[in-house]
Amino acid sequence: MPATTPFLRIDTVIVRVRDLAQALPWYQGLLAVEPVHFEGGEGLAVLPLGDTSLTLWQSELEDMGHATTGRAGTYLILAVADADAAHAFVAAHGGTPEPVGAGAGMRFFGFTDPDGNYLEACQVL
Repeated sequence: MPATTPFLRIDTVIVRVRDLAQALPWYQGLLAVEPVHFEGGEGLAVLPLGDTSLTLWQSELEDMGHATTGRAGTYLILAVADADAAHAFVAAHGGTPEPVGAGAGMRFFGFTDPDGNYLEACQVL
């Protein structure tokens, strides 16, 4: 019997871009969608794609492609109903989750898989 997991679905795929003002129109044309959320100051735009969204997140050049940040490149955000329960689950399964953070109507935390790939868990409040 499969183990119970707190992860509901892939919520968002993060794609790091160097210039959001240049990348956003390209993705809008490619996907034929308008952002459902945009934060120019934060350098991010959320594009809807069914049950999963594509989030474009502007990064400094030195952050792109470097494993030292743990967040370079593309990564998944997994939806959870309870961030604290998911945090405990990851820790109980050999993970080392970051502390749970909060902001913009969400509770979230990051963690890595055994190969060092970065993932996030996110609870929408």
